[in-house]
Amino acid sequence: MPALALHSFSKAIEIPPRLHNQPLDVWQTSARLTTLLSRFGIRVLGDLHGRKVVDFAWEKNCGPKTLYELDLLARRARIRNGTSLRRNGVHASRNSPATDHEGAISMMREDAASFAIPESICHLAFRELPISTRLANVVRLMGARNLGDLNGRSAFELLQYKACGWSTISEIQQLVERAISGEFDVVQIKEAMAAAELLTLLVQGMAKLPLRERQFLLARIGAHTGRGRGSGADPVWLSYEEIGRRYGLTRARIHKVLEHTLDSLRKTWGPRVPRLLETLKWRCLSAICPLTPQLLEKWIDSPAAFSSRRTRVDHFNSFQLSMEAYVRLIAALDKSIPCWPETNHKPRRTYDPSGQFDLTLARVVAEAGGKMTVAEAYRRFSNPAKRNYRRLTVEMFLQMLRSVELTVIDFKDPEVPVMSLNPSNSERLFRNVPEQDGKSSIGRKSHSNSPTIQLFAAKNGFCERRAAAVR
Repeated sequence: MPALALHSFSKAIEIPPRLHNQPLDVWQTSARLTTLLSRFGIRVLGDLHGRKVVDFAWEKNCGPKTLYELDLLARRARIRNGTSLRRNGVHASRNSPATDHEGAISMMREDAASFAIPESICHLAFRELPISTRLANVVRLMGARNLGDLNGRSAFELLQYKACGWSTISEIQQLVERAISGEFDVVQIKEAMAAAELLTLLVQGMAKLPLRERQFLLARIGAHTGRGRGSGADPVWLSYEEIGRRYGLTRARIHKVLEHTLDSLRKTWGPRVPRLLETLKWRCLSAICPLTPQLLEKWIDSPAAFSSRRTRVDHFNSFQLSMEAYVRLIAALDKSIPCWPETNHKPRRTYDPSGQFDLTLARVVAEAGGKMTVAEAYRRFSNPAKRNYRRLTVEMFLQMLRSVELTVIDFKDPEVPVMSLNPSNSERLFRNVPEQDGKSSIGRKSHSNSPTIQLFAAKNGFCERRAAAVR
């Protein structure tokens, strides 16, 4: 039974003298509690004075809900008499946030008649909070969307819902206390400190995970095999199938567990982690650069990120993870962030099956003198003045950029990556330059009707004629 009720169940019931002769029928008790009290010859409130709630625990048909209703009956009597802490607790101190928080916690512990939710945390949505599946079902049945919807509700009222027991009541109490203490507060964080703050919360969140779930997650994102977090260590990251073979589980089971683990990690600190992920995303998109291990390390090692070098070293050596592993973890938590854990990785083409983006991009770089920044390349591709160009988003551009072969990207400055022509593939570029008759020098034909050909045709007359042909 949770601490919410234990503190009062072992105490003697105190009924105000002026209510001693009041019949129990006036208080509209349940049939089960009425039968229990009549068995003891209790007809008026005064007959309860001096007894203990726990004394009835071993009686027939007396379960936790009945005990709680009895305890609630005694509390309602004290509230009606005007001696409850609720009259001069939380609501009288709205001008002082610290006093408000302390009063709310004190009320919840001393007066379990109802939940008192301070206004400062009423806006927190249950979908962003770390709650169990059982509590999620209870609030769904109640129609509650945020903590403020629990204000004034009694625990006994919640116990009437299906699958809501003492553990669920205790979980609500702990959730409210965590919210009051400020664990879920979304503070105004400077953009330069967002990466360091995010990794701090993620490391602390991983420490709270069950051992097996943490092992699955570390195997998936790549735990460090060496010492420290330098680039010389060899990261090892496994597929779902490989993790399943290691632990004797199926690939589908590993995938399901990891999805649940990532969801728990995302909600461990309420809305704080999603907001920080959003900050990192827009920081990458505004600079038009992917989130690479080099860029992440630069952000967390900036003077604004931490106050001391010792704090940085002690903190990020907690799990012996590489920067590549942290980037994979961020990518798993928010798939909309353009993450490049390995800068030399060439994934399978998805948006450019015929290679026209690769060729057109290489020609743009060649026209710029053989070198240009990624941001400038995007501006040329997304220039709305170009009549034949669609509006290309930064996310799509960076995703397509990973599959190019005719150009290479230098991350010497990870915030300003520079593109240049790939010397090993320069012959392919010039072989595909159109001749006077509009045909390629190698006569390569394309039978694709992909809109990508139309998308990047403005810079290349050859592509433009090919696109018209397939139409």
